Amino acid sequence: MPAAAYAGDARDERPQQNALLTLETSVDAVWIDYNGHMTEWQYYKVLADAGESFLRALGFTEEYRFQGYSFFSVHGTMRNLKECRVGTQLNVYTEMIGYDPVRLHIYQYVLDQARDLTVATGEHLMLHVDTQLRKRTPVGPYMAECLGQALAKWRPILKPRGLGASLLGASY
Repeated sequence: MPAAAYAGDARDERPQQNALLTLETSVDAVWIDYNGHMTEWQYYKVLADAGESFLRALGFTEEYRFQGYSFFSVHGTMRNLKECRVGTQLNVYTEMIGYDPVRLHIYQYVLDQARDLTVATGEHLMLHVDTQLRKRTPVGPYMAECLGQALAKWRPILKPRGLGASLLGASY
């Protein structure tokens, strides 16, 4: 599986220089929960929208989709690091961790532009699928080339700090 080779570990939660800006948005009032900050479901929506933008940037087109292929998200981990309130300007950056003929692994950072800090991260595994059969299927030459180029452009140099994070303190 082609994957990023890391020169070390990241010291902070910030996106690296190779990360692709995949979404710019601001926190809407309807995204706020009863605690007065951005609700969990909206973080997932922001990360999903940024993931879609990443797929488009790497070469996933409507023409490709109409040929009967897509990527389905099958596993995701989100880490909430700081609160966001109404009006917060957010930018999402995406890095490509690796891929193989059926899997795509990405890592994302949600940045609060005004405070210049990462408020959340997301890590996602997607499967390449045949949408007629509704089953995973290997990518063909076109998408294999797209994935290779994307990894070359948008791989992190350092291992992201939260990569592979699990539920810490969850033992009972």
